Amino acid sequence: MSPDTQAKIFKALSDPARVSIVRKLASPSCSGSFGCASSELDLTQPSKSHHFHLLTEAGIITELKKGRCKYYQLNQDVLHAAGIDITALKHKEQTT
Repeated sequence: MSPDTQAKIFKALSDPARVSIVRKLASPSCSGSFGCASSELDLTQPSKSHHFHLLTEAGIITELKKGRCKYYQLNQDVLHAAGIDITALKHKEQTT
């Protein structure tokens, strides 16, 4: 993976809202729907869509359209190649 690609991934993950989306998608309880993955965000729908777009552009998540609904899943290959531990993303506890 090129340094530019890695930078794009880490830049996409530099926002707490996008990290929250990734964590939610890593959770086995999330269906992958837009509503499920963005349920914890106190943002407008356009802001949520913007965050999903940036994560998709960075290759962190992939989008699947089923009718009028959109479903998302983590691109584990990209996260692994960037050195990001997916199991660590599943834990909401933050260490300080």
